[in-house]
Amino acid sequence: MESALQHTDLNLMYVSFSSDLDGGRPMTAIGRIRAATQWRAAGDPGAEADRQTAIEALTREAEEYGADAVVDVRFEVDACKGCDIDGVALQRVTATGLAMRFARAA
Repeated sequence: MESALQHTDLNLMYVSFSSDLDGGRPMTAIGRIRAATQWRAAGDPGAEADRQTAIEALTREAEEYGADAVVDVRFEVDACKGCDIDGVALQRVTATGLAMRFARAA
């Protein structure tokens, strides 16, 4: 299982590319979330930077829903032609995942 910790301000967000986190701590699903990077010319270097930007945006989205973790993170590359007939090919990276909240102690 591959997982990472994202620090945003003083909050800690768990991010995992698998469907769960180590430790078996009970969690409740909040829902699927999605975040995308800005459009840019296809073929530009920086794919790894785009993935990191998408993860950061996904983390911010999860925080807005009160999530403690995002699991089952997936990347997609969206592509399109510019508005001109011979427009520049564009692409962006989209990250999706399942926002989760840890069960609170009673």
